[in-house]
Amino acid sequence: MVRPPGIDTAAATALVEQWSAGSSGRWLTDDEAVRLLECYGIDIVDFRAVRDAEQAVAAAEELGYPVAAKATGELWRRRPDLIGVRLDLWGPDAVRQAYTDLVAICGDPLLHVQKMATKGVGCVLSVTDDPSFGSVIEFGLSGMIMDLLGDRAHRALPLTADEAAALIDAPRAAPLLSPGPAGPGVDKAALIELAQRISALFDDIPQMRELSCDPVLASPGSAEIIYARARIGPQPTRFDIGPRRLA
Repeated sequence: MVRPPGIDTAAATALVEQWSAGSSGRWLTDDEAVRLLECYGIDIVDFRAVRDAEQAVAAAEELGYPVAAKATGELWRRRPDLIGVRLDLWGPDAVRQAYTDLVAICGDPLLHVQKMATKGVGCVLSVTDDPSFGSVIEFGLSGMIMDLLGDRAHRALPLTADEAAALIDAPRAAPLLSPGPAGPGVDKAALIELAQRISALFDDIPQMRELSCDPVLASPGSAEIIYARARIGPQPTRFDIGPRRLA
C-alpha cells in the first residue's frame, strides 16, 4: 500500500499519547486537531481565535482579506442556514460589524476569523468506529438534501489508492464532481489523496476514534478543509461474530 509523502507518525504518536494521559477519551480542541492533522499533511484553512473586535481585525490583517468570521459553538457551526457565519469580509469595518453581530447572536465572545477558501463543491469526509468493521470512512457531498437522502459512500479502513478513488466516485451525486453541465469539475485527485492521508492516520494511531472534515471545499485546483473535529480514546473491545461484509 503506497502512503502519501510528508507523514510524521512519530510526532503524531507523541501528541496523542500526551493528550491521552489520564483520560478515557475526549474530543480534541480546534488547535489540537490542527496540530495532529498537520502531522499527516492534512491542512485546515488558516484561522485565528479572537475574543474582541480589535483582535478580529488584527487576525484578518494577518491572514489577509477576504476572511470569514464564525461562531465556535458546535450548534452554530452545524446550522444549514449559516446564521453563525459571516463570509467575504473585505475590510476592518466589515470584520468589526461581523464580530458584533455574531456575539449578539451566539452570546459567546470566542469567534474564529478564517481565511476565505476557494469557492467549490462542499464535501464531507469522516471516520467513525463500527462494532464489526473497526474504522469506517464515509464520503459524500455536503448539504441538507444530501443528508436527507443519505447519499454517502463507506469503506472499511485502511484504503488502497484504488479503494480511495472508488470511494470518491461512489455517491450518487459524484457526477457533480466531474466536468459537465453542472460546472468545470473539481480536483478529485486532491480528494483521493486526502482520503488516503486520513486512512494512514487511523492505521497508524490506534487511539483515533472519530474524525470529521466538514466541509471540504473541492474546486478545480484544490480540496480545502474548512473545519475538522477529532476524537481520541482507547481501542474498543470487539468480539468476532463471524463473516462480515461492508456494502
